Amino acid sequence: MFSFMTLQEFLKKCGQKTFIAAIAVILGGIYMGKKKAATRRRLVMFRDSALDRRQDSADVKMALAEKLHTVDEAVLFKRSKIIEMSLSELSKALKSGSLSAVEVLHAYQAKALECTSQINCVTEPINEAEEWAKELDANGDKSGILYGIPVSVKECVYLKGYDSHFGISKYIGKICTEDHVIVRVLKKEGAIPFMRTNVPQTMLSFSCSNPVYGETLNPHDCERCPGGSSGGEGALIGMHGSQIGIGSDIAGSVRVPAHFCGICSLKPTKNRISEQGEPSVIGGQKGLSGLNGVMARDVDGVVLTMKALLTSEMFRLDSSLPPIPFNAKKFSDQKVMRVGYYDDDGYFTPVPACRRAVSVAVEALKSRGHTLIPFNIPLLSGDNNDEEDDTAGNHVFELLHADGNKAWLSHLEGEAVDKHLSTQLRYSIHPSFSRRLRRPFMSRRMLNYYEACCSGDKSTSQIWSDYKKLTEYFSKFVSAWKDANIDVLIGPGFGITACSNKYAAKLFCLAGTTAIYNILDIPAGTVPVTQVTQEDEDNLATRFEVKDEWDRLAKEACTGSVGIPVGVQCIALKWQEELCLKLMKEVEEGVKAINNKVI
Repeated sequence: MFSFMTLQEFLKKCGQKTFIAAIAVILGGIYMGKKKAATRRRLVMFRDSALDRRQDSADVKMALAEKLHTVDEAVLFKRSKIIEMSLSELSKALKSGSLSAVEVLHAYQAKALECTSQINCVTEPINEAEEWAKELDANGDKSGILYGIPVSVKECVYLKGYDSHFGISKYIGKICTEDHVIVRVLKKEGAIPFMRTNVPQTMLSFSCSNPVYGETLNPHDCERCPGGSSGGEGALIGMHGSQIGIGSDIAGSVRVPAHFCGICSLKPTKNRISEQGEPSVIGGQKGLSGLNGVMARDVDGVVLTMKALLTSEMFRLDSSLPPIPFNAKKFSDQKVMRVGYYDDDGYFTPVPACRRAVSVAVEALKSRGHTLIPFNIPLLSGDNNDEEDDTAGNHVFELLHADGNKAWLSHLEGEAVDKHLSTQLRYSIHPSFSRRLRRPFMSRRMLNYYEACCSGDKSTSQIWSDYKKLTEYFSKFVSAWKDANIDVLIGPGFGITACSNKYAAKLFCLAGTTAIYNILDIPAGTVPVTQVTQEDEDNLATRFEVKDEWDRLAKEACTGSVGIPVGVQCIALKWQEELCLKLMKEVEEGVKAINNKVI
């Protein structure tokens, strides 16, 4: 009775509405508290899962290292010779029987483990690799194009019996039930998948770090990153821990690591090689073509891998592909080419080393008898000064963030976000308060970038309009190409040279310089042509124009990079991968000839 009277008095004094509001606040507090507690529990669970996976990976690597350990000098010498061989030399030795598949595998397993102990590029060894190598040695059939060649694969590529979680803890343990089509084709051609390589969390980054496996470093400078998202592949191949590898590319993800690590890569036309058997972080997005690509120490490695992939087996397994086999005649054609070139796409002026790399490639091609023609990358729309910032590079991010980043960010719900990805998000889709204050003082290209990243979920009519713009730009680009009467094109490998993961996170905006060939959906490859010189450093300090914060960050990122590899992009029109590879080979051979003369 006492408590009832007390409640009555309380209601008279405070009013019924106030009482209901108080109860609502209390219940809301309880609900929010429980929700936060559940989020914390999930975060702890995912973090524990990541730590367990990292430890499991370390244990597997340690067990394999112990198995491969030897003090036999003859074995160690043979392994070192195997690693030094070119792909063609290695293939000949395997097919002649002077080397067994198991011997080659052991040499590369040992080398890959040595590499990852220094730069953390391998996520896990593929346990079945030795069994596959033994089967090859036993059956005697050496007809496969890649017979006995160990191949590394990016962590996101589906492999039967393994998970592909791209650095996101909650996807750990979701086991793939079959191999990616590419893996199946490579195995049929005698290749041995033997290592899986690291990626940035969610893969939409050209840093290379995630909370599960940690940070991957550049093989040429451990203060810098290998690029991304195929950063583990680039680092492993760049340190000679693998001959060839499979990566993926949505905005430069096989080309940036190749440029940063001094190797070769090819992003083909979409659907030239299969994509069946790989998750997408932003599935359903069609404006920016994400696809698989090939990475290798040299152009020959890329060519041989493409020959192995473009076979009847791949077309049988994936009926969505046009059955276009590798055109060896077009690749080996000795016809002199008309080569367009540019060192500034109008979106971002590359640092001096990257611009000089184009001039090195130009001279190399001239020495091979080719005709070089200056080429201007067309604007997205309009040709007058009022629209000088309306470049294809800007349009990349309108397409990438068209859903208001819902699909991308959904993968991070309840997750521990990698520190470098967190920085990237803060510099792009979640601008800080201080950055908002600086908006009135930003350059037009920066404003375009932030508006594209933060524009919210677009309507169907807006997306259709973007796709229409894309179609019109493709026609405009091809018209400019034909007006210039060129066969192929070369340009900077990227806007900057290899930088730290920290700067890579801050400069995701530079993806516009490589992603242009994703929105155009035409083949683009990367070839290393030079290294950063002291003169490049001096020019960076004195001649590189700093127009806005992007330029300032790029200058800081590239300072102190003498000796870092620098590449160029080689570009061809749609379905002309063989012509693109021919250009890459001509650049490679021309650079070698010039360097030999200097020596």
